[in-house]
Amino acid sequence: MKVLITGGSGLIGTALTQFLLNKNVPVVHLTRYRNSKNDVKTYEWDWEKSYIDENCFNNVTHIVHLAGAGIADKAWTTKRKNTIVKSRVLTSRLILNAIKKNNIKIQTFISASGIGYYGAITNEKIYTELDKSNNDFISDCCIQWENSADHFNDICRVVKFRLGIVLNKNEGVLPKISRMIQKGTGSPLGNGIQYMPWIHLEDAIMLFWHALTDDKLKGTYNAVASEHVNNRHFTHKIATTLNKKIRLPNLPSFVLKFIYGELADILLNGVKVSNEKVIQTNFQFKFDKLEDALVEIYK
Repeated sequence: MKVLITGGSGLIGTALTQFLLNKNVPVVHLTRYRNSKNDVKTYEWDWEKSYIDENCFNNVTHIVHLAGAGIADKAWTTKRKNTIVKSRVLTSRLILNAIKKNNIKIQTFISASGIGYYGAITNEKIYTELDKSNNDFISDCCIQWENSADHFNDICRVVKFRLGIVLNKNEGVLPKISRMIQKGTGSPLGNGIQYMPWIHLEDAIMLFWHALTDDKLKGTYNAVASEHVNNRHFTHKIATTLNKKIRLPNLPSFVLKFIYGELADILLNGVKVSNEKVIQTNFQFKFDKLEDALVEIYK
């Protein structure tokens, strides 16, 4: 096995790289800028210029595609939304075209996706992989993201993970919320009833390893823990773990919409998501309860 990772400097990419190296699995990265953050061989590419260093594919057997502009990093201007979509879709296309052009044989293409596929809505329905997408930007982005991965079905096995919020102490959503709570400024968002499907980083990495090593995995899987928690419960549970109290009232929806515009939709809405399909592949979550995940993270 030799694994090519795009987006290798991100939260999941960094952790997965280290995990694979610890198992003596060779890893290379495709990056926009040469760097050695993870002490692996890097190759340059630029989806905006349709450029890719085709040497990146030498002896590669599996590809893990994590590249893409941050969903919640900046306000959703028209330009930003185009970048969010194109940085996922055009990168997949660039890889596929290079593989076909050079008649390269790979065994597996694993792509990240998101639970945003089900849309920025809030209700009590539990969504499975068989449910249809919603009609909003984040849903449309995930549809195009997954469709770009499906084009690899002609040449190899394809696995797509609809990831929930990935919990880690130092990166992602969790440290942002924790810092506010520790400063005494944290509180639930809007009405607080929006669900926040989540997964511990360690379980996310083990899911990717599961997909790399089990040829029976194919298609789309929700990558979330079993416990359904809403924003209010999520926020208070973090506070309890940090031995802090939530003293402020919920942050009003109109404030978030004023600050973030359309981006506020994914902060104020969220659905329940089922992980039953991936559990049926004999995968076992190590952290299936939010309390257990937070205790481990902040131990």
